Amino acid sequence: MATTNDSAIVLGGGLSGAATAYALASAGWQRVTVIEAGHSIGGLAGSFEQDGRFYPLGYHHILHRDRVLLFFLEKIGALADVRWRRIRMLFEQGGRLHDLGSPLGFLRFPMAAADKARFVRLMLRSFRKTDWSDWEGRSAAELIDSWGGPGVRTSLFESLSRLKFDLPCEAVSAAWLGARLYFREGSAPLGYIPGTNWTKVLCDGVASLLKERGVAIRLRSPVRSLHRSDGAIREVELQSGERVGGDLFVSTIPTEVYSTLAPDDETAEIRNIRYTAIVSAICATRQKVSPDFYWLNLASLTHSAGGLFQLNSLNPTAGGGDTCLNFITHLPSRSSSFFTKSDDELLSGYAADFRRLFGFELAPYWTQINRIPMYSPVFVRRYANCPVKSQTWRNLYFAGNYRTFPSIASTGTALGSGLATGRRILEDHGITPSDEVGSLT
Repeated sequence: MATTNDSAIVLGGGLSGAATAYALASAGWQRVTVIEAGHSIGGLAGSFEQDGRFYPLGYHHILHRDRVLLFFLEKIGALADVRWRRIRMLFEQGGRLHDLGSPLGFLRFPMAAADKARFVRLMLRSFRKTDWSDWEGRSAAELIDSWGGPGVRTSLFESLSRLKFDLPCEAVSAAWLGARLYFREGSAPLGYIPGTNWTKVLCDGVASLLKERGVAIRLRSPVRSLHRSDGAIREVELQSGERVGGDLFVSTIPTEVYSTLAPDDETAEIRNIRYTAIVSAICATRQKVSPDFYWLNLASLTHSAGGLFQLNSLNPTAGGGDTCLNFITHLPSRSSSFFTKSDDELLSGYAADFRRLFGFELAPYWTQINRIPMYSPVFVRRYANCPVKSQTWRNLYFAGNYRTFPSIASTGTALGSGLATGRRILEDHGITPSDEVGSLT
């Protein structure tokens, strides 16, 4: 049986990897190392700096029901700084912008009156349902048609499914969609921290928690290969050629990457998981945009972007008080030709989107384009989480948002997955998790 003196190597310093390390170290595990290819802890919750301010790689907001995220924000002393704001979500359809959150906007939306009543029924039922396991293996089309009707699906959800996954509702998981509706991103208050980028605060704070607990963090250390023998992982070989041995390993890297490092792993579902890619263009302008919104879904599917976020509408201090826009394009995979377009091509397409939507030319004074090759698992109809422990390598565990189905993939679910994996490791080795980890998993 392993002890807290054994060495634990966590591959990936995203939030799931950081949370796994936190769970182990909080229970007294003395030798924990996080190996991260990037320059900081945080992964997809990372930031970039522009003119002395930090901005997210892509839009992020704090969900009011995300208790794991709220726990970590409290743990790092930032929860008291969080402010909550109701946002405005718009849907572009046929060249017009519709606010489904207002009575007049809802009445004007191009959907039959009977279907609007069914849409309200669908949303109310979804808001009340917390456990979606009974919908696993079924399609989003079946859920919408059963609770709302085919007219609701064709008027709204088919285009949203295409925007997210480039798949019809029939191919998308009902359990995932239901969980997404339950979190009420468009109608419940969303959180932010004034004067800063809250994901930067979170990532820096979590990194400090790890260091306080003696976790070693190896940044800028991409993994080249895994050395295996006798049914166990023995060493991680870094791109530098250095080898790092350990008694226990946790993979929090995307499954597509892990499968190239350990192609002989026969763990169920591990090779079935595929990832979307995303292009995120953030810019600041002194121009004012009307009507005001935080989240604009470009549901007509005729634009380069699939969504447009006005970050300053949620956090008025984003962009130093100017208008801060985030154009988002979800892609079915990183092999999409759109993903490899030049910055100039992307900006030209997004500027054309803006002109069509608001009737004038966008004039940003800075722009940042981020391409994320593996952004979110594709939650297809028969999606299933892989086991927390490898079925091939006896000392390897998994954590990440690819294991949080059917819940939505978020900063909080990444943290929660790491805590859950940490708890499983501790229990497997006869170690009692800390009270806080036990209460959250």
